[in-house]
Amino acid sequence: MARVIPSEMSGLTPPSHRRVVAALRELPDDWLVVYAPRWVGRARPHEPLQDGGCDVLLAHPLLGLLGLSIIDGGLMYEPSGRHWTRLDGLGQRIDLPDPFEQSRLAMGLLVGKLAEHPAAVPSRPVAAHGVVAPDILAPSQGFAAHAPSELVLDRRSMDNLAQAAKTLLERHAARHPAVGNASSRWWWRAVEDLFLMPRQARVLLRDRIAEEQAQMVALSPQQLGVLDMLARVRQQAVYGPAGTGKTLLAMHKARLLARQGMTVLLTCYNKALGHHLRATLADEPRVQAIHFHELCYEILGIDPGNQSPPTEREAARRYWDEELAQRVLAVSGRHGPSFDALVVDESQDFLPLWWRALDSLLIDPHRGIRYLFFDDAQRLRSDAAPVQGADTALVLTTNWRNTQRIHAHMCQVQPDLQVHHCVAPLGVPVEIEPIRPTLGKALRRVLGRILGDGGVQPADVVILTGQSPNRSAVLEQDADLRPYRVTTGDEPGAVRLRGVQSFKGMEAPVVILTGLDHYPPEKARLLHYIGASRAVNHLVVMGDATAALPREAV
Repeated sequence: MARVIPSEMSGLTPPSHRRVVAALRELPDDWLVVYAPRWVGRARPHEPLQDGGCDVLLAHPLLGLLGLSIIDGGLMYEPSGRHWTRLDGLGQRIDLPDPFEQSRLAMGLLVGKLAEHPAAVPSRPVAAHGVVAPDILAPSQGFAAHAPSELVLDRRSMDNLAQAAKTLLERHAARHPAVGNASSRWWWRAVEDLFLMPRQARVLLRDRIAEEQAQMVALSPQQLGVLDMLARVRQQAVYGPAGTGKTLLAMHKARLLARQGMTVLLTCYNKALGHHLRATLADEPRVQAIHFHELCYEILGIDPGNQSPPTEREAARRYWDEELAQRVLAVSGRHGPSFDALVVDESQDFLPLWWRALDSLLIDPHRGIRYLFFDDAQRLRSDAAPVQGADTALVLTTNWRNTQRIHAHMCQVQPDLQVHHCVAPLGVPVEIEPIRPTLGKALRRVLGRILGDGGVQPADVVILTGQSPNRSAVLEQDADLRPYRVTTGDEPGAVRLRGVQSFKGMEAPVVILTGLDHYPPEKARLLHYIGASRAVNHLVVMGDATAALPREAV
């Protein structure tokens, strides 16, 4: 039997479509049947991107590709007006686009898209098209010159639809054979990358309890559903609270687009996250993964080592918020990179001018591919632009990162999270550590339990402070912290000290949260939510970070 994607039809699938797919399952096991595939591509290089799709796609590694449109009910054509209609079960006429022309154009787009795959060679597979009309007997002369009877699989074909579809493809191959003598291996790989959704994403997971190593992280059914949905639309916002896997999805989607031959810009608000994205996707040359301001520097040819940004507060704000983006806008039309697709993580913190700069880097700003991942509860910028498409965003509802006990703690800070569920292990209880007699001695007690008694490696622990790390009171506790060392860098054997805001989008097995007592309640609650959600396995909240918690939780 053929391999069918998806393996099971949705309950909303029309009965006629179910009949067709069930009949096509009888094809031999070297056939691939994809129901309702969608893609975005171009028939020829440098043309604008277009939406492509058909009702059923058949693929065979030796014979080629066949795209089919399925027509429910009767089918009628009026040559005088080149007008197509179908008859529903009540005899009502319903206008519809030319199904033969639609499937022909769709297959042209598909072949063009496959040709953009990194593995593509100068050849072209057989690409046939046709129409399945299971409720009619097609006229022997066909419907029109471009719609002959041999392109119609009608009620008579349903007795052996698999053989009829195979015959249609073989006839087309005899008249329009493959171009080039290269094997089918390259385009078959491209088809698999496009339509066989990988069940796992390969990412380099840093800061785990074990030493850094390449691991396979299984995508959840919900995440796979989101990726499948994104494959069918060119522009989509995706909302999810902390821990729902937005960054993983953004990286995975960028990788999938690159493997389909597209040039992809993956960017974010947070500098440390940008470095993480770049390191993780370093093996994908078609993906430029980069923090937004470093992207500006790269486009403008600015060497960060020789650049001295303004230090005065208002001048610095104008420089980072306005001037760099304006300069990118000024040069992007004349030179600089251009991309087929834009993927943005932390979209909730991007300013209006930044979006204009990013759009100017797309080959097709109006119809280009844009996937925006966001969490309004982590919004750091009150002047950020509303996320485009937020009202119709896909919603992630499951926390996969934090243990159940850390998730429950986050719900105390952000009660809206209570409608979401967590499927991670239960984990150890969250610790609330009082600051006595000093911050340094309190931190030493915590580090003694974690590093000494617990045997955790210093590289797996991060102290997050609401203040800038260089101004944090933690750095003043060196004498009280001994024998443990804390660093704002990445010194071996030392615990890292990071700012909550700069660590957004990142994670660590153990997080110690401190230094939120200088902020008003709403700001403290925001930073507490962001900081706590960075902990994968264990969270310790110091006494100066408890302002956002309910009194009974302290």
